[in-house]
Amino acid sequence: MVKYCAAFLFVISGFCAGAQNIAPVTVKEVPAGTVKFQGGTNTCWSFSTTSMLESQELLSDKKNIDLSELFTSRNMFIEKAKRYILSNGTTLFEAGALSHDALYGIDKYGAIPNEFYPRKKGVDFSVKSPVQLDSVLKRYLDSVLRVKPIDPNWLAGFIKKHDAIVGTPPAQFVWEGKQYTPVTFAKEVLKFNRTAYTTITSFTHHPFYQNFPLEIPDNFLLRESYLNVPLDEMIGIAKQVIEKGYPLVVDMDVTNNGWNCYRSGYALFEDTRFKHVANPDTAEMPVSPQLRQQLFETLVTQDDHLIHIVGIAKSKNGKLFFILKDSFGEENGPFKGYDYISVNYFSINALSITVPVGALDYKYSKLAKPPVPLVN
Repeated sequence: MVKYCAAFLFVISGFCAGAQNIAPVTVKEVPAGTVKFQGGTNTCWSFSTTSMLESQELLSDKKNIDLSELFTSRNMFIEKAKRYILSNGTTLFEAGALSHDALYGIDKYGAIPNEFYPRKKGVDFSVKSPVQLDSVLKRYLDSVLRVKPIDPNWLAGFIKKHDAIVGTPPAQFVWEGKQYTPVTFAKEVLKFNRTAYTTITSFTHHPFYQNFPLEIPDNFLLRESYLNVPLDEMIGIAKQVIEKGYPLVVDMDVTNNGWNCYRSGYALFEDTRFKHVANPDTAEMPVSPQLRQQLFETLVTQDDHLIHIVGIAKSKNGKLFFILKDSFGEENGPFKGYDYISVNYFSINALSITVPVGALDYKYSKLAKPPVPLVN
């Protein structure tokens, strides 16, 4: 995700906000909170998953709750740090992660409204600082590992260093007249249940209708299972989830040919990266499971960015698009922070989708493995 965020901050600075692009007609859309700005935090996994949970809250309780994404990223930094130390520095430590990591963090540590742990301080640091937070934290961890036996109080020092930059979350807070901890807020207000979500993928190097951990860098736990289905079925699941009125999250490559959302608002499967085509009915290259697999195994397709899918739309000529609520602010692209992704681009570049189990047909829900247990 690092390469994507750095490239984005450069591109957005030169974007002309006056582009007169006409969006495809919305066919189905689920409610969503406001578009947020993640800056250079590289925490799209938390922003997108948090946005999905905000949509679920709008659907279930009609409450528009602005949740803190950086509270979850803070807690997953702690989880990554523990593994990094125990592995003697051999595991991945960086800001990137996946949707199931955010769900894990909320299950273990809870959730908190943004007003009690604002994203602004951490986002501002990411935009202004030449050194990102994960690099600052990794330097600390590497200094701990240089002296054996290591300091038994290293974790307290790690948390102190993080919170000096992003802020210290409250142990308790009062929301709508009632006192909560982050854990009780997640359980009582959000009614959060991690087993209510699963992740779907489609690759041919593993058997279909079985579960496996996808081999990508940001899957740092390599424990959570992905249900593997044929490509046309993964696309069908994504459509059906929206049609049933549910939100979902996609893990997608957004640096490949045809991703022009910050110029034209569209991602189309083209042979040239920067055509900036503003016509959604532009002809696209054909797609196939074989091409998808080839681009994945040759490392062309990467897990760059996670984005909240909130709807489907059709162009004038009937081409289907997924509507994505991105996390780079309303100034991102001509559609005020929303992207239109063609099915062809999605077919090649969507590594996986995280969806509510309740939106799946029984054929799939019975196959999806529950998430791994929490660990201390």
